[in-house]
Amino acid sequence: MGTLAAGLLLASPGRDASAQTAPELPPVPKECGGEGRIYGVPLPNSAVALQQRKKLKIVAIGASSTAVLGGRASRPPLLEQLLEKTIKGLDVEIVNRGFSGELAEAAGERIKLEVALNHPDIILWQVGTNDALAHVPVENFRLSVSNTVRWLKAHNVDVILVGLHYMKQLVKDPYYQGIRKSLGDIATGENVLRIGRYEAMEILDRTAAASGQPEQEAFGLSEEGYNCMAQYIARNITVGLYAKRTTKPPVAPN
Repeated sequence: MGTLAAGLLLASPGRDASAQTAPELPPVPKECGGEGRIYGVPLPNSAVALQQRKKLKIVAIGASSTAVLGGRASRPPLLEQLLEKTIKGLDVEIVNRGFSGELAEAAGERIKLEVALNHPDIILWQVGTNDALAHVPVENFRLSVSNTVRWLKAHNVDVILVGLHYMKQLVKDPYYQGIRKSLGDIATGENVLRIGRYEAMEILDRTAAASGQPEQEAFGLSEEGYNCMAQYIARNITVGLYAKRTTKPPVAPN
């Protein structure tokens, strides 16, 4: 994808900011298997941070949070490097608060604490895989994630949901696929950004198999796979920062 559509404008609460041209997205490396989907979901609170402070603070939550930041051996994380390179003058800080084996309900409570301690603009939440493997009822999962998303929106924090891992042996598993569908429904209903990690891993897994590479190694477990996720997320954050806000801010709960 080249220069973004003219309709993607930097937005602020109550009125649109003066029109700004969104930066051109950097090319995705060939090993990532394509450009990845650009969702165009606005990140209104982060857009304000960009406009007013030229700073963006991201807290990463989830069992595999390192896998979505990119560059396990690099400091700062690749996601931070990509955003600062794409958006000139932007200062990005990433706080990694990943916790192995954590379920959505427990993560939701911890997210509230992290917001109070770190005051992030974005919560980057890898969620769903552990709940699916633990056979958490889909309705319980839906309520936990929905309530947390609504709490974050009401407290002026953007949220990006990063979906489940792709596991070939679980393609027909009802618990796994039920949680996966529920997460997609939440993102659509709440108008928040969801990065389809499952879908991206599935495509790259097939590509790897066709080229004789070990299944999932090319994306799910390798350094290249981590970096591809960082590329996809950086591109979607960039678009979201310049996307026009179409919904009114939520009313904070009592």
